[in-house]
Order: sequence, then structure tokens, then C-alpha cells
Amino acid sequence: MRQAICPRMCRYYKPGKKEDPGCGGVEWLAARPGLGAAVDGLRPESAPDLFGLDDDDPRLWAVCRSCAFLIDGCDFRDPAVPAAQCQPCGGLRAVAGLLAAGVELDLQS
Repeated sequence: MRQAICPRMCRYYKPGKKEDPGCGGVEWLAARPGLGAAVDGLRPESAPDLFGLDDDDPRLWAVCRSCAFLIDGCDFRDPAVPAAQCQPCGGLRAVAGLLAAGVELDLQS
């Protein structure tokens, strides 16, 4: 899942560097391996940051709430950081792309 998402969708991706605790969005998707083919089909290069979804879409918040970076290090969700200076992580972009494409996601588990 990391190879399908990080190099293509994340401005924070650094090849060869393992960041702890890891991308919450990617971890969320990795726990749902049946979504792999749908992720591979996303075309992020021509999409806006969240594939047209609002930043505060409750479906995206369902993913963000489980991410360790939300508490202490997510610029995208930090109100003190100007929106023009940050982008969503690749995992969140992938989730948004799947939602925008109409893929059914179980956001409760």
C-alpha cells in the first residue's frame, strides 16, 4: 500500500526514510487490503488536493481521528498553519480519491 500511495500522492514522502509512527492514512488503508486495486486506479496527478472533497468532510475526519500525527504534528489539521503552506498526507488523499470515485469504505472499523 505504501508503494501505491506514498511516491505518487504525498509531498512529505522521503524515499528510504521510515517515519514513526508512519502515515495514519496509509495505515488505515493497509488494514483494508481489498482496496489495493482501487488505490492503484487513482490518478492523483490531475486531482486537487482532496479530489474535490472538503477538508472537514466527516468521512475524512473518521480517518484523521485515528492518525497519531493529528495530536502533535499534522500541519494540514493545525489551525495555526496557513492552508497555503500545507497539503494533506498521501494517505488522506488516497482515501479522498476513493470516496470521490464512489468506492464504499467502512469508516467505522
